[in-house]
Amino acid sequence: MPIQSQNDDRLLALLADIRNWIRAAAHKPVQALLEEALPDTKSRAAYQMFDGNASVEQIRTACKMSPNAVVALTARCVALGLMEVNADKRRVRLFDLNDFGLLSDGDAKGGGKSER
Repeated sequence: MPIQSQNDDRLLALLADIRNWIRAAAHKPVQALLEEALPDTKSRAAYQMFDGNASVEQIRTACKMSPNAVVALTARCVALGLMEVNADKRRVRLFDLNDFGLLSDGDAKGGGKSER
């Protein structure tokens, strides 16, 4: 195996280890931030649906929220670092609420896991 490839493999392993430690260390603070930013089941269900596939209108309708409430939710989540705007100008959640135990069984509309 060439030296550069070995160095790349070691660097990748080190980065994966750092990522895992950061995930573990940040779990409780992120959970607290999510709980504060998403205080009710409606806002949590809406946040979970922001997976980059559903439209704002679909989310608004499914969660029975006003357009202003959805805009406010996304603005707050982007500002807090809980959501990002992707290349298609869609808002995408950065965390799966299932990973933090913040969804009740009936709220899991967004289903899938985020890649973050």
